[in-house]
Amino acid sequence: MANWAELPQDLLTQITKRVIAIEDFIAFGAVCTSWRSSVATKKLFSPQVPLLTLADKDDDYREFYSRLKKKVSRIFLPEIRGRECFPSEGWLFTMSYTGEMNLLHPFSHINIQLPPREDLLTAELLREAPVEDDWSCMDKAILSASPSLTSDYVLVLNYYGHINSLAFWRPGDLNWTNIDINTHGSVATMNYYKGQFYCITWSGQVWVFDVAGPSITKPIVKPRLLIWLKDKIFSQSAVKFYLVELSGALLIVTRFSHGGCQTFKFKVFELDIIKLELKEINTLGDSAIFMGLNGVSSVDSSKFIGVKPNHIYFTDDWEEEFKNVEGGGGRDMGAYNIEDGKIESFYPGLSLSPISPPTWVTPSF
Repeated sequence: MANWAELPQDLLTQITKRVIAIEDFIAFGAVCTSWRSSVATKKLFSPQVPLLTLADKDDDYREFYSRLKKKVSRIFLPEIRGRECFPSEGWLFTMSYTGEMNLLHPFSHINIQLPPREDLLTAELLREAPVEDDWSCMDKAILSASPSLTSDYVLVLNYYGHINSLAFWRPGDLNWTNIDINTHGSVATMNYYKGQFYCITWSGQVWVFDVAGPSITKPIVKPRLLIWLKDKIFSQSAVKFYLVELSGALLIVTRFSHGGCQTFKFKVFELDIIKLELKEINTLGDSAIFMGLNGVSSVDSSKFIGVKPNHIYFTDDWEEEFKNVEGGGGRDMGAYNIEDGKIESFYPGLSLSPISPPTWVTPSF
């Protein structure tokens, strides 16, 4: 029998030139180390349809469901076994129950070690907090750019201290740096848009700030209150908020649920950061939005077979419910049609986990 790992590198390179779909690249790279290295240098700059990262099964493999191919790929990923995972820019921010934190590229296995959780939480808080709260202290992890493409990037965390807190880390930093921000209400959503980080609190405050790159040793970060949105939507219960860029505009997507466990409606608003106005929009045109734990992205559906225009593909991210339901989170998933308000299934199965339920990760190399 032929030893596939010993195929000549030039032959592997010729094969990769004929592979187009990102899912095929992932399957190709999963064969062995030499095959993975042959695709690791291939950069995919065009927008990609996010893959559904299925729930943690407490083993060394993780499954990814392709919306385009309607099939599951199983990849050896011991690095994320039993870890919380927050996707951003095609990478995963991961945290173990011991407090070890990393940035992992799931398809090349590049792993970047980060300062531990204890650098963020005060000794007093660590003593007072129950073990399960200590484990679930991370809320969001947002990258300004993919570490695959540049070393000039920033990682901003939103975590639970005595109140919601923000901190950042850059390549070369030995510790986390806390961001001094005095919000009215904790952070509900956060994203990176046109060179700055934006976050919205549960009370409707919109804050903006930037963080200098690694060339500045000790940057001073001064968050600025952009606007306090007084819309009544911010006083409703069982509603979640998401920031996403679509066709150059910054959108706020609101998600309504029954009791925080069954989504039934979405509303989409455009946030005009110049006029400081909020305007409801009733169509995404040819675009589709993919939202889940930690992040949101958009794609032009006209470029991909199997992605419906004017739809929101959502996964279960009601974190407060994960430990209270049998099997964990993962049930509240579907594709919402903005035109008629109907929700249909997009994944033919059930995938549950109390630690790391299904979410979207944008494939890249």
